[in-house]
Amino acid sequence: MPSFSYRIKSKEDKQVSIYVSFRPASSPPVFSRTGLSIHPDKWSASKKRAKTNSPHAVNLNTVLSNLESFLSEQLNFDQHKGVEINNSWLKKAIERFNNKIPTTDLSYLSNLLDDMINSLGHKKANDGSIGLKPNTIKGYYTFRNNLIEYEEFIDEKIKINEFGKSELDSFAKWLLVDKKYANNEAGRIIKRLKGLLKFGSSKGLTLGLSLEAIGSEYSYKTTKYINVINEQEFFKIVKLSGLPPYLENVKRWILIGLSIGQRISDLQKVRKENIRYDKEGNALIDIIQVKGNKSLTVPVNNQIVISILKYKLPYPISYQKFNFYMKEVCKRAGIDEIVKGYKMNPKTKRKELLEKPKYELLASHDLRRSFSTHHYDKGVPVNLIMKITGHTKESTFYEYIGKNPKKDFDAYNFLNAIK
Repeated sequence: MPSFSYRIKSKEDKQVSIYVSFRPASSPPVFSRTGLSIHPDKWSASKKRAKTNSPHAVNLNTVLSNLESFLSEQLNFDQHKGVEINNSWLKKAIERFNNKIPTTDLSYLSNLLDDMINSLGHKKANDGSIGLKPNTIKGYYTFRNNLIEYEEFIDEKIKINEFGKSELDSFAKWLLVDKKYANNEAGRIIKRLKGLLKFGSSKGLTLGLSLEAIGSEYSYKTTKYINVINEQEFFKIVKLSGLPPYLENVKRWILIGLSIGQRISDLQKVRKENIRYDKEGNALIDIIQVKGNKSLTVPVNNQIVISILKYKLPYPISYQKFNFYMKEVCKRAGIDEIVKGYKMNPKTKRKELLEKPKYELLASHDLRRSFSTHHYDKGVPVNLIMKITGHTKESTFYEYIGKNPKKDFDAYNFLNAIK
């Protein structure tokens, strides 16, 4: 934990401000006025405190020590949540210490959000369990960072009863124009905001706009470009030989993933003790999905994959390495058709629409999507595919694979009408 240091910047013959500073790990120094002042003659530069020659000086040093303890506690709390630590953060922390903005005042959106986050541990999840999943809670902390950053941008803390339609539009513009978030991400953040306002309303707080005002016009959507590994490309991967061991390991995971349609978090949990074999030689993999805690059994009848499950089951690696190595495996397999898709720009940290060889745009989630698309195109009933993938809504499933059966339904209805 960094140490906090106090100093004054002026030696003028008058009361001058006392500053506090510290250096966060791997970051430039952070400093701010404390809101306290002292005459330079009464300040000890070596001890970084007031000279203890009067009751007032002793009291001032007590306040400075209390402020240091408060800032240390707040820093530890906010760093754990991923909050950006900068001059603005320090200034607002000092304001809270000086009770300019009490953290218990839930009429401020950021305070209300902290109260909401504290309740997530005992909130009922969709699967009926108590306490939301870590990744869901992480999403709320990310939203907290968005909200704090926006308050820094407009240089004021937002009150719930003063956040009206024009403020909502300004926030949306900041997300889309200033921060350059993709439409989907901006829509997701505004959905979080709506949930926060609903939470405030449940606590009896007066809203500055109705929840109905945050309607479909804020449900921004990004045009999807879906790339999947088809059957021909599956066999290109199968025929790959001479790979170094770490790529051979990922190759096996890819082939299993294409055959069982699970998220990477569930795919890499497959162990020999989870696999059974029936009298026809089919593999039956028992899985409890991380998301939703859903229990299911996935059948596999592809003999190539069954052989991997029986004799060459791969070992887990980090998701980041998996995605990186997956691209290399697919590149070596010649999955290099030029396609459109989104790729993260490391400089802007935003996804950009590009035309690239397919292998560059593939990642672990495309294994599940390829499984869903392949079986849908073969005519397997959607409800059966969803039982394996874990999708709960048909509309979500169709969006996931980029299909819209309603268009064909409407077209055939039109043909029937004009016969």
